[in-house]
Parts: sequence; structure tokens; C-alpha cells
Amino acid sequence: MDVELKELLGPFLILLAIATSLVSMGIIRVSHPLLHIANRWLRWVLVAILFALLFQRPDWAGEARPFLLLFLIAFLAWFLLETMVNWVKISSFNRSEYPLFPKYRLNQDGDEWPVHPAAIKIKDWLAANEFTKEQSLKFGSGESFVLRTSFYQDPEGTCRIQIHFLPPNPSGRTMFFAISTQMEDGTRCVTDNISMPFAIYVPEKWDMVRKPLLLSLNKLIALHESRVESLAKTPLPWETEPVNDLDDQRRMLEQVNLSQGVLHPVDYHEEYGRLTSEGRYRMWKEMWLLSYLGRPLSPRPLKVN
Repeated sequence: MDVELKELLGPFLILLAIATSLVSMGIIRVSHPLLHIANRWLRWVLVAILFALLFQRPDWAGEARPFLLLFLIAFLAWFLLETMVNWVKISSFNRSEYPLFPKYRLNQDGDEWPVHPAAIKIKDWLAANEFTKEQSLKFGSGESFVLRTSFYQDPEGTCRIQIHFLPPNPSGRTMFFAISTQMEDGTRCVTDNISMPFAIYVPEKWDMVRKPLLLSLNKLIALHESRVESLAKTPLPWETEPVNDLDDQRRMLEQVNLSQGVLHPVDYHEEYGRLTSEGRYRMWKEMWLLSYLGRPLSPRPLKVN
């Protein structure tokens, strides 16, 4: 590459790489997940280009090193570096006290809804469309990490919306939605936009679809209703209270993931952590898929002979 061009491009590329890092750390706020995905790809390519420009010097024979080769080496090195960082995060989570399936309690502290515009807009939309609140739940205390969630149902009582309120985070997301409908044959149809890498399996009777790039609650409900209609089954009104239903879900998910080899039995947690090697691998793979493609792994369980 021409020396003058390298001198012109260098400072610009460095500033751009710094900007992408600031976005990744949440210092520069962007809210849509597609922008975060584009930012990660841009940062990856910029790091590889800057490395190639920095080390494209003449060798002992006086010939410049191939730019493409240096770019590919740096591209692979970034993949390995980010893999190491992700494995450290997974290992830390695996041995932490934070539960995979939190046990919620009734939230009677009066802090169910955050006081930011996006949450207020969703609350007004639910009221305008005749959704009624069933319960507000909470996990954690004021001195630790706190999760809040609220449940709403449509007038027929067949469509239940769970709203997960998120603490401040670099992604800029403030809420996740999970919409559930139970059928007369025991099937549970679930549509959500959760973008966290759970990497777990769900029971066979759960027909679950995750759309982490779909932010609109209105569009997510329309998708869910279309899926329910395509099942050609009769929906049943919800009779179980959300807090009890979450406890049932937690027990079922633990059982399914134990049988699928994703979780260790409780007796093994102290020595090996909660996730098996298969579970850690699934989480690592889903972290990559969500970060760079916006796609989760399939939650459908494998057949166990």
C-alpha cells in the first residue's frame, strides 16, 4: 500500500476503532441490536486492517509483507482473543451464585415499572389494548443484582406477556418480552425477543421461537398470534398464577437440561460448576451467534435414547 495513503488512513482508522470500542462498552449509546452487530463486525475488521498496516514492513529481502496475509492473521487472532474473553465470562458465570433459573417472589416494593420513556410507552400501549396486569415479580434485593418482571394478559386470558426489565447495560436494551399461550393438548407456544445467551433446551411440548432483533412489542405479538393460528390448536385461558408457573418452568427446565447433559447434578456444582462441558460449549457458541449474527441456538431438545 502507498506510504502516503497509509499515513492518511491510519489516524482515521484509529479514531474509528476507538469509536467502535466506546460503543461496545456502552459509553456511546446505541439501542438497536443491528447497530451493535454492525459495530462488532466493523471493530473486528478495523483491528485486522490496523494490524496489517502496522506490520506491513519490508522483510530482510526488502519486500513488503503481504497485506492480505497479515489481515487474515489479525482477523484470526481477534477471534481467538474474543473466544478467550468469552470463556472467562462463561467460567465465571458457571461458578457464580447467580442462578440459571431465578426464583422470583411477589414484588410488593412499589418499583415494578422503571420511570423511563420506553417503559411508560409500553405501559400505555398495554392499557390501550386492554391488557391487564396479573402480577409483578422480583428477584434479588436492594444490596445485590435485582431483576424485575411483570405479567399482563389479554381480555380472553389466553395470551400472557412477560416483560423483563433490564438493569443498565452496554447494549442499551431496557426490556425483553416473552409471550406465551398454552394449548388444550399441553403444548406451550412461546415467542420472545430475549438476546441473552442462555443456551439451554426447553421441554418437547414447548414450541419456542426467539427473535432477538425484533424490538416492537406490537410486531412480536402479531408474530405470536400468527404462530398460534398456524398450530391449529385450541388455546386455553391461563389459570396458574405467574409466580407458580415460573416455579413449574424452573423445575421442568432443570430436569430437561440435566437429561440433555447441559447441567451438572447439584452434588457436582461445587467441584465442576453448574454447566457441563457441553453446556459451556453451547453458551460460547450462542454468544458468538447472537453477537455477530443476531441468531440464537435452537432450544429444541435432542432425542435421548
